[in-house]
Amino acid sequence: MEKGIINLNTKSLIKYCSNGSVADEDLYFKIRMINRRTNSNIHEIFGYRKFDEDFIDKVTVYDTEDLDGLGTIKFSYSEFLLKLFKLLNIPNKPNSMSEEEIREVLIKRLEVLNMAYQKDFLEKEFPSILSDYYRGLDYLEEVKRIKATTEDEKKYKEVLEKYYYRCALQPNFDKFLGKQKNLYSRLVYRREDYRNKIEKGNLNNFFKKYFDMDKVAMYIANSYLNVCEYLEDEEQIKYYMSLVEKYLKSEYDKSVEIEVENNRKINLDVIQERYADIKKKFKPEIGLVNWELIPAGKDGIIRGESAPRSRVDLTEEELAVLRSKGQAKADFYQNSNPYAKAYGTVKRDCYVAYIYKNGEVLLDTVYDENNPRTAIGNATYNIKACDFELISGLDKSELKNHPCVKKLNHSKNWETRVLEITNRENSEEDKEAAVQLVKKIKNRE
Repeated sequence: MEKGIINLNTKSLIKYCSNGSVADEDLYFKIRMINRRTNSNIHEIFGYRKFDEDFIDKVTVYDTEDLDGLGTIKFSYSEFLLKLFKLLNIPNKPNSMSEEEIREVLIKRLEVLNMAYQKDFLEKEFPSILSDYYRGLDYLEEVKRIKATTEDEKKYKEVLEKYYYRCALQPNFDKFLGKQKNLYSRLVYRREDYRNKIEKGNLNNFFKKYFDMDKVAMYIANSYLNVCEYLEDEEQIKYYMSLVEKYLKSEYDKSVEIEVENNRKINLDVIQERYADIKKKFKPEIGLVNWELIPAGKDGIIRGESAPRSRVDLTEEELAVLRSKGQAKADFYQNSNPYAKAYGTVKRDCYVAYIYKNGEVLLDTVYDENNPRTAIGNATYNIKACDFELISGLDKSELKNHPCVKKLNHSKNWETRVLEITNRENSEEDKEAAVQLVKKIKNRE
């Protein structure tokens, strides 16, 4: 079963991310139509068409590989349950309950609804349902007015289709109540059919037709960051941050800018800044405190004596080959003229960071003569000096998958590719970032 990642406000998506080909009001109407047409979802299962709330105020992004890797957009079953609880005046929140608990509380409320025969009882126990009755009466008056003043039959039918709610349009209270009891029985007992219907379909093609998907992708990524702001569980935060990383690696156009709630502007800079801030919160050990500069003029790391390792299963010939490779790699980096070198003292205790004047940083394994196997490293990692503090404390699996890291496998001619990076003509900002990085490491020693 797919996993629902996040619920998004439908009207906000329309307001901030539609492509403008259809007026916002009409686009919302189109979504309502999808949710009530035969062979679709809610109308087919429940025989329900409501003139006010159609259970579409929110859509859910599900964790699948559709939508170019960001997920699949579907109607929200959790929102359906939340509204059903509200309409039946149930104070509990369904997202904190098991399926068995949800079933039990819904059936109990149905039993109470089936005992209702008077308006006073309905007003006390089910005020939302009674409100529908009065709104239905008002609407019947509106229908009469429209019919009397509208000569265009097509326009009249469109008005009826937009707002028609058959169960509520009963001038007789007893008939209205009977219809409501039947309706809510269907909503309760056939809700799993609705859930299954949602899981089989999606709104992706609809969104691709009427929405600017670059803006939708940015809106979704920003929503993931919003969730991270109030989450406390580190594993959950990591999960949502991985989704943001997926967006940052995607091919969506990230030069777009969207305006969201409270007139806030969201662009790539905002996404990256928020991403970095949240990373720091749940990963406090990340930072330059775990790195120390190698003194100028020194070729390697100053360490205490360590016992020889990994030699018992190696022949002298194999040891000679490893020593040769290790020394060659050390010589190569020394001759690449790094501005400064630093070594990791905790998580990165097997890595050296080579910092270059153009603002590039290379991470590679340390060659330790007492552990000859360290001569063989699988890859070099290229990082910008400005990003070093954020990502230098990550685990290896996190490091190599980070969108700000470029991995250079130690395949043929890897040295040539490294030199292309170290000789690259970068901006003055990049160069200044290298200077500041060295100062920070030195100040924290």
